[in-house]
Amino acid sequence: MTYDTLFHLAFYFAAILVSLTSIVFTKFQKRTDLSQNKTFLLMNYIVLANAVTCFLAEICDALMSTSGVFYNLLLVCQFLYFMVHITLAPALFWYVMTVAGSFFGRSLGFKLLCLLPYMVSELLVITNPLTKYVYYYTDDMVFVRNWGEIILYIVSIAYMAVAFTNLMLSWNALRRRSRWALVYFLCVTLFGVVVQFLYIGIKSELFCEALALVGVMLSIENEDDRLDFESGFYNRNALKMDVAHLLAKKRVMSCVCLKITNMDMVSRITGLSNTEEIIHEVADFIRTVVPRYCVYRATPGTLVIILRHDRYSKLSSDPQRVAEKLDERFKSDWTVHGSPLKLSPVIMTAEIPSHIHNLRDLLYMIDSPVPKDIDDTILAGEDLDFLIRREAVEAAVSKGLLEHNFEVYYQPTHCTDALKIHGAEALIRLHDKELGMLYPDEFIPIAEQTGNIDDIDEFVLKEVCAFIKSGEAKRLGMDCVNVNLSVIQCMANDFVKRIMDIVDSYGIPKSFINFEITESVAASDNDLLSDVITRLKQNGFQFSMDDYGTGYSNMHSLFALDFDIVKIDKSILWDADKSERGQIILENCVHMIKQMKRRILVEGVETREHVDKLTALGVDYLQGYFFSKPITQGELLKYQAVKGV
Repeated sequence: MTYDTLFHLAFYFAAILVSLTSIVFTKFQKRTDLSQNKTFLLMNYIVLANAVTCFLAEICDALMSTSGVFYNLLLVCQFLYFMVHITLAPALFWYVMTVAGSFFGRSLGFKLLCLLPYMVSELLVITNPLTKYVYYYTDDMVFVRNWGEIILYIVSIAYMAVAFTNLMLSWNALRRRSRWALVYFLCVTLFGVVVQFLYIGIKSELFCEALALVGVMLSIENEDDRLDFESGFYNRNALKMDVAHLLAKKRVMSCVCLKITNMDMVSRITGLSNTEEIIHEVADFIRTVVPRYCVYRATPGTLVIILRHDRYSKLSSDPQRVAEKLDERFKSDWTVHGSPLKLSPVIMTAEIPSHIHNLRDLLYMIDSPVPKDIDDTILAGEDLDFLIRREAVEAAVSKGLLEHNFEVYYQPTHCTDALKIHGAEALIRLHDKELGMLYPDEFIPIAEQTGNIDDIDEFVLKEVCAFIKSGEAKRLGMDCVNVNLSVIQCMANDFVKRIMDIVDSYGIPKSFINFEITESVAASDNDLLSDVITRLKQNGFQFSMDDYGTGYSNMHSLFALDFDIVKIDKSILWDADKSERGQIILENCVHMIKQMKRRILVEGVETREHVDKLTALGVDYLQGYFFSKPITQGELLKYQAVKGV
């Protein structure tokens, strides 16, 4: 064999290895269900087949003088090369159009029209043995290009030009990595085509095409950064990119949002350290309802299905039917580690962009907690009005901070000894012109999610400090003012320093502030809270456990954390009115807390009978509507004179 033959064989062999690498890697990933995945594999198979035929043709050309068989094999290989290779440019065009979403919603007639130049090219090649329009061999076995090959090149370049133009038109809709990967593919492929067209002795075309496909594989087909590995579905980042792409292309789609509302509780009950096993079971079922590539895991307990509206595609599904299938399955138990589990779903369906107008609204629906008073498991249309309310409250919170619409109310607490005033609990309220009075149960969880909670908590603490600084609290006979702490506050690294700086700036006694921590917060991280409580108590602050009796870890929190006061939740008191069993629970709670040498405050005191009952049990402090509802600071200043106690 000559040096030129070996040189050509090296190019073809390299192309074979590179294309095989792309095929094996793509198959190994097991993500070949998308239309673009199938087209990508087709392009690799084309390059592989062409490289093999060219490799064999080069060998046949070198051995042709030894036997007429090699001459015939050379003609077959050359024919197969042309017949297969002219498919690559249309496949590339098809791939770019698919990735860019330009074929979405297009009719079959339009797609066939796009393939018409390819069909003409294929016809030229198929008839070439008779017409010699594309190429032929002279009697001396010299390969000669004819005018038909120029047409093949023109058609291929036209397909690439249209693909490149479409890429530019869809530039903003594509993610950055996909843009440049496709540009790289087009440029490298075009370079190889031009070089081989101008210098037929340099067999660069197939190798450049194979190399360009590797770049596409690594940048577009490899979706590791888009996957949630626990479920096998796409992740939240992929959801944002894909929906943004579809919206940019003005596509209509439906969203089915599945929230598993009791995921945390199930994990605690089963002792599972994470939700991986549960998600695996749910994911296996969802794959029987919709294709994998329609599903995204937006949060640990939330799966989102995006259904594209395309009357020409088999992938278009009825969101209501999908929701009903999910709901029906969730009525039965799920088996995790051999144990049956009951999962509680809420399934929301909406159309994009008619109901959900943009990506922000979609993420808002995904991240918003579902109100506890909603009974239906499938929500659509007016059922989703709570999202409108939540968005309005979120806007009111942001506006309230700017326009000073927040106000601190106070609910007095009394000693059982002569019912004299003991202190007051500071309670935040929000006055909004459109929504009216908003209560913390509604806007505090929203403020925690939006990051406004720190500003609200700081506002409350400063208002309380200013009230204490005025001397009015002491004049009223108060010993302390109770300030609620959220879990977000306690988890901040600079929390203790920030509290100290604020209180020190007012120069008030730190013992006058009693921080309240709800029982659920106390149960969340004893080590962290123990450190916070210890450091603040060392500086003179007091601490109370709020809502005792409503959580699941109260005993451990009581023993582990150094509380001065335990506030028994009003539900314990009210249950004592209803049954003997409730009375026993109340008495035992009081008895146990007294044995632990903690002072006791009971909430929800509404009648004289409540006062007498709790006084007889030896409770220290009382709070409730029997004395006063939460009132403004101005009303509190008149409170002692009104009550006369």
